[in-house]
Amino acid sequence: MIHLSELQVLRFLAQFTLLFVSARMLADLMKRLGQATVIGELLAGIILGNSVLGHLAPAAYHFIFPHDPNSDHLLEALAWIGVIMLLLYTGLETNLDIIRDVGRTAAIVSAVGILIPWISGYALGWEMPASYLANPNGRLIFALFLAVAMSISAVPVIAKILMDMDLMRRDLGMLILAAGILDDTVGWLMLSVVAGLAAHGVIDLRSLGSILLAVLAFIGFCYFVGGNLVVRIMRWVDDRALAEHAGISTMVGIAMVCAIITQAIGIHAVFGAFIAGVMIGRSARLRKSDRTELEATTIGVFAPVFFAYSGLKVDLFALHGLSIPAIVLAIAVLGKLIGCTGASLISGLRLREALAVGVGMNARGGMEIIVALIGLSLGVLTQEMYAVIIMVAVATSLMTPPLLGYLLSGVEQRPEEARRLEREKSLARLAFSKEGAKLLVLAGGGPHAQLATHLAAVLGNHHDASITIFHAAADDDSDPEAKARLDAHFEMLKGIAALGGASNIYQRFGDADTIIKAIIKESERGYDAIFAGMSPTEDDYALGGSILRDLVLNAPIPVIITRNVGAPLPLRRLLAPTTGTSFSRLAATLGILYAHATKASITSIYVRENPFVSFRNLPGLRRLRDDDFQIVRDIQQLAEHFDMKIEAQVAAGNRPENAVLTLAQRGRIDLLLIGVAPRPSEQRLYFGPRVEHILHHADCAIALVVSPLATMPA
Repeated sequence: MIHLSELQVLRFLAQFTLLFVSARMLADLMKRLGQATVIGELLAGIILGNSVLGHLAPAAYHFIFPHDPNSDHLLEALAWIGVIMLLLYTGLETNLDIIRDVGRTAAIVSAVGILIPWISGYALGWEMPASYLANPNGRLIFALFLAVAMSISAVPVIAKILMDMDLMRRDLGMLILAAGILDDTVGWLMLSVVAGLAAHGVIDLRSLGSILLAVLAFIGFCYFVGGNLVVRIMRWVDDRALAEHAGISTMVGIAMVCAIITQAIGIHAVFGAFIAGVMIGRSARLRKSDRTELEATTIGVFAPVFFAYSGLKVDLFALHGLSIPAIVLAIAVLGKLIGCTGASLISGLRLREALAVGVGMNARGGMEIIVALIGLSLGVLTQEMYAVIIMVAVATSLMTPPLLGYLLSGVEQRPEEARRLEREKSLARLAFSKEGAKLLVLAGGGPHAQLATHLAAVLGNHHDASITIFHAAADDDSDPEAKARLDAHFEMLKGIAALGGASNIYQRFGDADTIIKAIIKESERGYDAIFAGMSPTEDDYALGGSILRDLVLNAPIPVIITRNVGAPLPLRRLLAPTTGTSFSRLAATLGILYAHATKASITSIYVRENPFVSFRNLPGLRRLRDDDFQIVRDIQQLAEHFDMKIEAQVAAGNRPENAVLTLAQRGRIDLLLIGVAPRPSEQRLYFGPRVEHILHHADCAIALVVSPLATMPA
């Protein structure tokens, strides 16, 4: 085994620091100039490499980057880890649902947008001077590599431009992104095949067949087996792992395993990382925090070093004139523009929209750089051809944002698009989601915990959702008999959850020195909501004592506190009073999701307080305003997105709580859902006199939906 000397370690650290710091500084400069950050990161390597520093100060360049295989390979290995991380993140952002949304048009645009540049790039490969080929006898491999380089697009660059312009969910934005995703997916498939052929060194039917078979076998395994396996792994880690940052560790581990497999079967490691990202992205348990951590690690550290390293390998002085680079750039741009614009026009888009698609698909960015570096590392491209492809990546990334911004600025919304955007805006308000929901149920609370478990089970009625029944006992509560009682209690609650439709039900115990600390510690493990039964105290506090009070004041997620009256399950008639506030909408959301799952009926009522009017339920009353009706109309629109009809009532009265109680009694309501806000100034669990009045006088089950204190307006 060869050991690195102290000098080699020092030199590697200096190389890494120079590349990383300069890449981030120039990326920030490009950001200020409105350009893609990848350009600044690439320029950092070009400046520190043979193109600039090597010519202006050769002694300094050779001191920092001497020809030392050991330290060179360290930097190269780090760069390739960066590529794997970048492709993992790219796959993660590859939302295949977008392709389904735009369907046929995206497929046509992508197919033609790949075909024309591929044909032109392949033809160009046969006409390029021999000096651009690393192996004069490998022109076919060279032509195939150039064809792939001409046909690929950069989804990260496209997505960033669309996000900056707030066009990600517009019809045209989704079309451009979906076509780009298809381009990338097909492009990586083609690259894996071509890279495999290049690694074999020869092209014959046997080698081509074996590589195609390996690619198809890997994709088939991932589609039929791997995807479900990854979803199960992500769910298991999310539910069971105790170590911090377990989610991002799992993602990187899966990506590395897939990269190892694809590298071992003769296709490039980057393809495995990309497919791993696509599979992980399909998991409903992919937490926003894990995605953010991966993005920060990849975009903030690994990607800048990779792109700077790619720039380091560029030698602009290897170019013999600008005619060849100009021809390659023109063919790359025109091939994409003609193919995508023509396909868009055929699909029914207007000229301005079609041109926007063609321009947007021209962004090559980091994906082109990865293709170029793979070609260089496999001995397919010369330094001169490598520099030409890097130039294409930089030029297309520079021209795309301003041109796309100009073309998209004049694109108007169609009526159906406006309706879809309004629907998505309403759905974005939903704070609970059955798909992938991770819910925490506190086992304490006696019979009230049974209703809490039932509500959680209905929301968690999805194969990727889970319910954790938590016994919040302090550390010294370790009596074996007590443990047996808790296990029996868990089995009872588990049975209720199973009847409600939940399939993934777990049991956990607290391990902190106090009960409330144990609950709060557990709640920070990525749950979406906490369900707890009321715990009436001897002091006649209807809701509970200090534990529930501390919970609602400190929990980072919504807390649902339930009161059970023993009504048959599932509950059939629901009432959700609303005040137009975010926390009352949260309660209505819970009611709508429950009613949708159980086919229950739900009514929403808004009572405007008027001290001079006793309760009246007369929509035509002059004292009621249009704003009053809009409050319940908002809840109705929320229900319509689930193809549900919700009865809405508006009233005026001097005691809104009496109006709610009267309607609950007349309508024989089974469950009353009330949105409430925490009151930190109170010494007990208290949500105001109206809620207290309802608790003492209502004879139906009640669910108080408490918004997290951190989300409340100041």
